[in-house]
Amino acid sequence: MSATAINSAREQFEAQYRARTPRSAAHYVEAQKHLAGGVPGNAAYREPYPLYIERAYGSRIVDLDGNDYLDLLIGGGPHILGHSPDIVIEAVERQLRDGTSTLASTEAAVELAAKITEHMPHVELLRYVTTGSEAMHVAMRVARAYTGRPKIGKFEGNFHGGYDNELVSGRAFAGPAEAPEAIADGAGIPGGILKDTLVLPFNDPEAAAALIERHAHELAGVVVEPIAGTWMGGVVAETDFLRAIRAATEAHDVLLIFDEIVTGFRVALGGAAELTGVTPDLTALAKIIGGGFPLGAIGGHHEIMEKTLAPSSDPADAPYKAFHSGTFQSNLIGLAAGLAVLDELERPGVLERINGYGDALRAGFQQQADRLGVNLMAGGLGSIVSFHFGDTPVRTLRDVIASDRDAAATFGMGLIANGLFVTRYHVALMNGAQDDDDVSFVLDVSRS
Repeated sequence: MSATAINSAREQFEAQYRARTPRSAAHYVEAQKHLAGGVPGNAAYREPYPLYIERAYGSRIVDLDGNDYLDLLIGGGPHILGHSPDIVIEAVERQLRDGTSTLASTEAAVELAAKITEHMPHVELLRYVTTGSEAMHVAMRVARAYTGRPKIGKFEGNFHGGYDNELVSGRAFAGPAEAPEAIADGAGIPGGILKDTLVLPFNDPEAAAALIERHAHELAGVVVEPIAGTWMGGVVAETDFLRAIRAATEAHDVLLIFDEIVTGFRVALGGAAELTGVTPDLTALAKIIGGGFPLGAIGGHHEIMEKTLAPSSDPADAPYKAFHSGTFQSNLIGLAAGLAVLDELERPGVLERINGYGDALRAGFQQQADRLGVNLMAGGLGSIVSFHFGDTPVRTLRDVIASDRDAAATFGMGLIANGLFVTRYHVALMNGAQDDDDVSFVLDVSRS
């Protein structure tokens, strides 16, 4: 598609968007008086102005103008059963009468942990946190405490959250492809963070393994997204690549950390570790395990978790003990909601049906593009669906940046202008409140 055609389509879609969302446009003016950029966080921003939501239900959201959208973002992933499913509402209503959070341990905390470890046996012990960003932050701290080494290896294009030690080489790149250089994802990241981060090439097993081996003496852990979502739009980590970095880390006593914040309990009950057969030492979880409420967890092998996080009065243990605590570490609402969601996902056929919607959407996107002669590549895995435009297969961040991002942004604008809510470049996430008609609707809109 030519640049002229893309620009013309973009102008048409933007005009549609403006025509149907005048109250959001007006609210944006007011919001900028109270919120930086008019939004509570960067993910809510879009051009020419953000969409402001009045309510969410099932598989849909409604904006201030009363427009109804099929929600393909679904809060960024936590609502795998859709917005406010009855089983979650009932569980939360019951819990509200008995408290919302305590610093003391609760039965629910043990019950949810047991359910997680049942499906993820490599997560032998765990600790709760509030967000996925915090889960990854604590996982890195644990790796450093356990090994006594300073550096963390992370892959170019992977997103692990919003903390300083996570915002490195995610949305931009520097240096040669086989040996990337660490650069900050925005202002305010200390230079020491970059110094203590080894950036590795994603989906390049030979180069990644070589760098891990070369720096093993200073590497505490290597973190990886099994599906690179936020910055790369759903590029799947190839199994041979994961096996290679598992072998390299294991050979040199470097901890392998899976960021399963998006994939955990979505691609499979056992997450990406179940699908790939690659077992990490530590795992970060969030989103689905909180049932739509703020809750995350970090877990892993018994020896690692016990040595670094279990309280001890023995002075000999002090060099290995990492601090971990927080006001909402026993968030009773998130625990109750998470238990209700996991109970539902355990029912035969539920997760298979949700992942089936992703398979159908991916196949439909690709068939339509092929028939129309459009260079679209539908990707992702299970209920995680991505699309990129261009001629070259997308396997790395550099491939993503080299793809036709103007076409992707225009396509995304066209979707929202016609009743499908998804943010630019973000993956689409299917959920259990959808049905076959919803998949057909997405394909009908994308075709038109």
